[in-house]
Amino acid sequence: MRPRHDTPIDLASSHELTAGLIARLHCPADKSQAFLRDRKAPGLRVRVTGAGAKSFVFEAKLGRDTIRRTIGDVRSWSIEDARTEANRLRVLVDTGKDPRELERQEAERRAAEAKRMEVAEGMREQTLRKLCSTYCSYLKSEGKSSWRDAEGIFDNHLLDPFPDLAETVASEVSKASIVAVQRRLVEAGKKTTARKFRAYLRAAYTRASRADSDSTLPASFVAFGITDNPVASTAPIKTRPDKRPLSETEILRYWAALKTDPSTAGAALRVHLLTGAQRAAQLMRATAERDLSDDRLRLWDGKGNRDEAREHLIPLTGAIRKELKMLSTEGFIFSTDGGITPMHPTSLSAWAGEIGKSAGIDGFQLKRVRSGVETLLAAAGIPLHIRGQLQSHGISGVQATHYDAHEYLAEKRHALTVLHRKLERPTARPVGS
Repeated sequence: MRPRHDTPIDLASSHELTAGLIARLHCPADKSQAFLRDRKAPGLRVRVTGAGAKSFVFEAKLGRDTIRRTIGDVRSWSIEDARTEANRLRVLVDTGKDPRELERQEAERRAAEAKRMEVAEGMREQTLRKLCSTYCSYLKSEGKSSWRDAEGIFDNHLLDPFPDLAETVASEVSKASIVAVQRRLVEAGKKTTARKFRAYLRAAYTRASRADSDSTLPASFVAFGITDNPVASTAPIKTRPDKRPLSETEILRYWAALKTDPSTAGAALRVHLLTGAQRAAQLMRATAERDLSDDRLRLWDGKGNRDEAREHLIPLTGAIRKELKMLSTEGFIFSTDGGITPMHPTSLSAWAGEIGKSAGIDGFQLKRVRSGVETLLAAAGIPLHIRGQLQSHGISGVQATHYDAHEYLAEKRHALTVLHRKLERPTARPVGS
């Protein structure tokens, strides 16, 4: 005969759990909870609270500790599934394992895996393209004029021709991938560009790898998680330095042809030569409001490993002032749109190439003007350290960097006067005149 619904259950004894038995289970009025033990699965209990909530639980002894773990609500778990879970937990206890500790370890493992997945998801955004952009932005913020050159080389020789590599996570880029980019440039006869590409990318990875321990570097580098520099282990690309400075005769022919050019570009190139053939990238960044005064032109030399760009002052001779009057008086001095944007060094080199060609100079390059000017001044007796001060190179060492604050304006002015005097020699005539 079936027991009545309100027939009390003997909780002191174990019972074979059934749905009907569980339905009859009630918590005694004087208790907050009570347990009904299962006869078939030792350790399995049904817990009932004073509020009437019922759940399967597992209870066992491990040493002196009582282990009690909730399996689940009786409405969600079948009796057989609850027995299976209780038996699994019983086996763990019998072998000396604490299910609570195992669950804690599993929770830690899942949390670590979730964190790893979160980091991996974030790292997917830290691509080589983004590293190149971050590095160029860093150079720009540091006042390094080389940021434009780096940006152009990255765009033209990495990001555009190697789009898959550009979207690769920066920390996963291999040495072989970098070498492939360099090899493409070398095989195209662009060794100098390949060398510069390697230098810029190596510097980008170096900054990113040091950012977590160098507070002077932007935090944006840290996110890349760089620990190894794949560029550092690639073989350096050796290029022969151009040892062909323009001869004095070629400089005079170049100047004679340049003097007849009435364009803004012609005036810019004349200033370039009359100031001692300064680096075009630095010259093009000069602004009228910030860098030009009555007696001097201020440039900013960011080349090398300087933390900050070095102030480089050029005294203005009468010849230079005359040519500056043809250039912009607002914004960028060397500009073809009224000072809004600066001339690009590549454009200046191209314009100079046309002048050099008209002057009949074989293999003309603008950089040969710079080395030619130094050679001409050396022949005219201008000392080595003054030539270095004029062209802002070879200025290194503790004494030059930290102790010698002399601006050398008088010495530079003398050197530029000698240069102008040499250029205006009567023998300087355009080809064919």
